[in-house]
This record gives sequence, C-alpha cells and structure tokens, in this order.
Amino acid sequence: MKGLIWIVAVALIMSPAVAAQQAETEAEQRQYTIEELYLSQDIELQIIRSQALSENREMKLLALQSIRSMIESGTAAQNNLSVAVVLESLASEGTTRRVTSGGSRIVNYHPDIRREAAGLLGELGGERAKNALMTILRDDPETMVLSEAVYALGVIGMNDENDVTNHIARMMTRQTAQPAPDNNLAFASLLAIEKLAAAGGGISDPMIIDALLEVASGNYIREVRLKAVDVIAKLRGLR
Repeated sequence: MKGLIWIVAVALIMSPAVAAQQAETEAEQRQYTIEELYLSQDIELQIIRSQALSENREMKLLALQSIRSMIESGTAAQNNLSVAVVLESLASEGTTRRVTSGGSRIVNYHPDIRREAAGLLGELGGERAKNALMTILRDDPETMVLSEAVYALGVIGMNDENDVTNHIARMMTRQTAQPAPDNNLAFASLLAIEKLAAAGGGISDPMIIDALLEVASGNYIREVRLKAVDVIAKLRGLR
C-alpha cells in the first residue's frame, strides 16, 4: 500500500514537467510562428521578436546580436524553439517572408541578415534549425546565404534518413549546372558533407556521390575539384 502511495506521489510531482515537455512538442508540431512569441513570458524574447519584425534593418541586426549573446552565454538552449523561430524568420527576409511597398517592391530583401541568421541557426542546432536551413537551400537565390546555410547544416550534423544530404545534393547539382558556378559555395558544401559524414559515421546517399562527382569534373577552380575528390576518398574510407 505504501509503495502504491509513493508511486502516485512521484507521478504527481513529475506531471508538470511531462506536461511542459508535451506542450513544447505540440507547439513544434504545429509550426509555431514568430507572431505567436508575444505569448512568451520572457521579456528578452519579446524584445527580440519585436526587433526581428521591425521594418528597420538596424533593429534586425540588434535582434541577431542579442541572439548571438544568448548562444555564447548558453542561455539560448533554454529557449531553443523560440530562438529558432526568430532566426527562421530573419533567415527568410525577402524570400519566403516578404514585405512589399507599392504593391510589388520588396523592402525587406536583406541577404546579409539572412546569412547571419543562417550561421546562428547552425550554432543553435536542433530539429527546427535544421529544417529552416534546408528551406534556405531550397529557396534562397543568394550564394553567400547558401554557403552559410550549407556549412551550418554540417555544424548541426543531423541527417535523418538522408534528408539533409538530399537537400545539399539538389542544391549542388543546380549550382554545378550554372555556366559559372560559385566556388565558395561548392567548397562550403564539401566541408558540410565532411562534417555530416564524420558525425554519422559515413554517408549512404547516392545523390551525394553523384553531386560530388559532378563537382570533381565541373567548371570549378582546381582546389575545389581536388577537394571533391578528397571527400569522395574519405567517404570510401568510412564504409
């Protein structure tokens, strides 16, 4: 009887923590948005949210600086989902998240903001950050943003069922098909593949092998082509 009472007591003590975890999971599943951050009780996050949604570019930079400080101090981990939501919004400024003037002119096209946000997503880590970075690879037209995003995916090191390497391979193939593909983006992609392979004990994605072969024989500078050959050799060694 005493044992039963003890078990019930433990369950009652644990229930708030379980409920909080379930609430966070449900929020992530329904694609929590930056607009919903006003519900947060954290005043710092409310300020960062307002800065990120501001039409003023300098305010967005302040939001990024605040998030970097949170990541460096370790406090961002306590609000991983909320911080990822803000960075996700900043990483889509002018692409999937557009503010227009006069009916057509995009006034929030800030590639430098998107690049910085992409890098911070990599430092933050987590599933939401990973998904946001894959969206950048699919939608962003700027090679400097793509370079930061692909490297950030390597930093995170997650590649469930080859979802990340599939996105990287598609992006690399699109770039290699260009008359003058970007060497910096190709090199960042190769570094990301190396990191993903090291984190996962190898990569079993035929799309990546094809993309690497395309780079090795593509219209890139010699250093990039040799790096592609080197990455292929490393992948063989990890099998």
